Amino acid sequence: MAEADPQKFLDGYGSDERPLAHVLWQKERFDPDHPVLTDLSDFDPAPLNVDYSIYYDPAFAAKERDAIWRMCWLYACREEDMPNIGDRTPFQVGNDSYFIVRSGEDEFKAFYNSCLHRGTMLCMEKEAGDTIRCPYHGWEWSVDGRLKRIPSHWDFGQINRTNGSLPEVKLGRWGGFIFINADPDCAPLEEALGVLPEHFRSFAPERRYTAGRFRKLVKANWKISQEAFQEAYHLYATHPEAVPFTGDSQAQYDVWPGENGQVGRNVATSATPSMHAPASATHLAAAEAWAEFMVMWHYPGYDVPKFDPDQDVRQQAADWHRKVLKQYYGRDITIPDAAMMDSFLYFMFPHSAFWMTEGVPMTYQFTPHPEDPEKSFFEVRLLLPVPEGRETPPAEEVIELGPEDSVFENVASFGGLGYIFDQDMSNMPKIQRGAHAADPTQSHTRLGRYQEKIIRHWAATIQKMVAAQG
Repeated sequence: MAEADPQKFLDGYGSDERPLAHVLWQKERFDPDHPVLTDLSDFDPAPLNVDYSIYYDPAFAAKERDAIWRMCWLYACREEDMPNIGDRTPFQVGNDSYFIVRSGEDEFKAFYNSCLHRGTMLCMEKEAGDTIRCPYHGWEWSVDGRLKRIPSHWDFGQINRTNGSLPEVKLGRWGGFIFINADPDCAPLEEALGVLPEHFRSFAPERRYTAGRFRKLVKANWKISQEAFQEAYHLYATHPEAVPFTGDSQAQYDVWPGENGQVGRNVATSATPSMHAPASATHLAAAEAWAEFMVMWHYPGYDVPKFDPDQDVRQQAADWHRKVLKQYYGRDITIPDAAMMDSFLYFMFPHSAFWMTEGVPMTYQFTPHPEDPEKSFFEVRLLLPVPEGRETPPAEEVIELGPEDSVFENVASFGGLGYIFDQDMSNMPKIQRGAHAADPTQSHTRLGRYQEKIIRHWAATIQKMVAAQG
């Protein structure tokens, strides 16, 4: 096998017939100046191979708790999860637990999930009401965290309404999402978000609702679970049925580093064949296969469209999708043609992912297990547009899945995409076990220069933050 030129493919592998993503976007008609198409990063993280021990070492996981999970902005929930004043929901990150409360019409607060008396957790599941009450001894607080009542208060003279409020953690909001940060000296959320608000502006995540949601226990470290989605490289082997209509090797990868936040993205093109697809694969067949998947998942009952082979089939596919969305939701969809189809997947350090596309409008959260670094939780939301002129539908409740539970069989709202998730999840325990099975003299990854640049940068950032903690 001939050696690859390391400089030749620093923006992917495509051809004139199957162009790279950023070349394909030059044909954009609807909004050619949209930042998702023009704001490309040339940041190239330093080469890095990751020692497998960071995926299973309890000591390293403990350091991550202090250096990462207690120091970064974390995507906790959505505003819609708490529609009424007094509604609250817990957020668990490893052994750390918090809860978020709607404390006013347009106000939210986040608290440590621990009673000031003897540490009992105050919120184990979604709750409502104007009083936060400890189930053990009945201490009570108002929804803004102020002390309300202590039974037998005569025995606790040292605690009063001045010093008895629930301890808060920082809370920030963007696009209907709620983020928390346990570091009292943290930089503003806006710095951690980086390019996200500008890139997602026309996507309007605040005008969407949770139409499906699941949380799956995974037999793998949280970093292994997240890294599975930080590259499209796995598509060829893990999702072979998508090769005829997904440009995985032609994908665009960007990393935007910052002093107080890191954002990365990978964008695999749709309605175009992969470079791995046979020479006989056509753009027409790719566009119609992509449209068939959209009908199967989003628009049951619609006819699968046929496109004119003598015209630009991607443009026809985008026009068709825009028209269907207008019929479904009664509102104009103002994102670029490319975002109607291509898989714009953004990652916000350390654990969050946001899709900016009408094809797969979802978010991901990857969080550690409270006891075992070789397990984690993978949570997914499906965020559909709120139909014009209608009340926002209530958010769907989360469906809890065990390691062996199929997404496809248990979460109907994700349709055929559940099968894709099942394919991804089938790899996780194999990767985790394989990390232990490696030759001790070569117990580390060998990461690609371009397609795995987000993984490299995330790993380098984690190691740097852990080292800084001492």
